[in-house]
Amino acid sequence: MADIDRSTVKALARGEESAYTTVVDKLYRPVYHFALRLCHDSALAEDITQETFLAVWKRVASFEGKSRFSTWVFGIAYREFLRAREKQVVQTVPLDEQSFYDSREQTQSADDQISVREALEALPDLYRQVVFMVYIRGLTYREAAYVLDVPVGTLKSRMNHAFNILRDELAEEEVTAHGLP
Repeated sequence: MADIDRSTVKALARGEESAYTTVVDKLYRPVYHFALRLCHDSALAEDITQETFLAVWKRVASFEGKSRFSTWVFGIAYREFLRAREKQVVQTVPLDEQSFYDSREQTQSADDQISVREALEALPDLYRQVVFMVYIRGLTYREAAYVLDVPVGTLKSRMNHAFNILRDELAEEEVTAHGLP
C-alpha cells in the first residue's frame, strides 16, 4: 500500500478537495478491508470507513507526522470500530479464507490451512486483532501499537500470548488428528 506524501497531507490540511480525493483513492480499500476484518460485517465496515474519512477530513490538522499518514488513518478507523462496537453487538463471522491468505504463500496443505484459520478465529478479539494487524495487514509493532493505542511492550506481550495460544491449540489438534493420547 502506497502511503500519502507530505505535500498531499499539507494540501488536505488546507482543505483542497483534490488532496482528499487522492487520500480516499489510495486508502479507501485498505481501510474498508481493515474495518471488515475487525467487525465481520460489510455494511458496518462501510459505515466505519465513511466515518473514518469524515474524521480524516475534520482532523487532518491534528496529524503531527509522528507516524506514516496511513498509520494515523488506520488509528482513526480502529477508534471508529470501537465506537461502533459500543453501539451494537457484533456477530462473529468466520474469516474469509481466500482474502486471509491472499498476502501469504499457500505452502501448507488444505487441512493445515483450515486448522490455522480456525485457530486464528478462535483467538479472543484482543489477540486476533494484533496478529491481523502485524502479519496480515503488515504493520510494524510500533504502527500496530499506535493504531491500538497501547504501548509497544503491551502489543508484543499480546502477540506472544496469541502465539502461545495458537501453538497450544495447533499442537493439541495435531495430537488429536494422529490419535495420540
